Amino acid sequence: MEPSEMARKVVALDLPREALWTALALVAVLNVLLLSGLQMVSPAPVAFQESVFALAPFAYVSIMGIFLALLVVGIYYVGTLMGGTGTLVATLAIIVWFQSISLTLEAIQLVLVLVSPAIASIFGMLSLGALLWCFVNFVNVLHGYNNLGKAIIAIVLSLISTAMIAGILLAILGVGPVGGAA
Repeated sequence: MEPSEMARKVVALDLPREALWTALALVAVLNVLLLSGLQMVSPAPVAFQESVFALAPFAYVSIMGIFLALLVVGIYYVGTLMGGTGTLVATLAIIVWFQSISLTLEAIQLVLVLVSPAIASIFGMLSLGALLWCFVNFVNVLHGYNNLGKAIIAIVLSLISTAMIAGILLAILGVGPVGGAA
């Protein structure tokens, strides 16, 4: 309910860097498992019923892991370039905590899909709004900005740089859509 206060508590835990990297890998795997479960029980739009967009589980985990690791680095470096005071370990803790919240909301959405896809869809949109609000506050506290606008700019710049670098890395690794015969 209070994302700023929670961010302070997470940073104050001062967890070991190695444990946080392991936790980041774990949330990447759990995220892929939940997304796969959600895809299996959700009615797929007609455009996505072809296997062109299907990826092997390793590819999903690779994409998620690379993206999360780059996001940690991006939030840290962009934040510090903008005058922030966060550390890499604190950034890692914030991202792991944020992903844990996201996973919890995805698990609830998975259960709701079984009850009503429409309710699950509404819950998903509301969850996205809540997650964005949390993330902005987390980055604001992490870097000591005391300015949500500056936190939003740091997030946007971090996401742009993360997406560009992740795209290049994934292309180099050969991770991408399979199939493709139109």
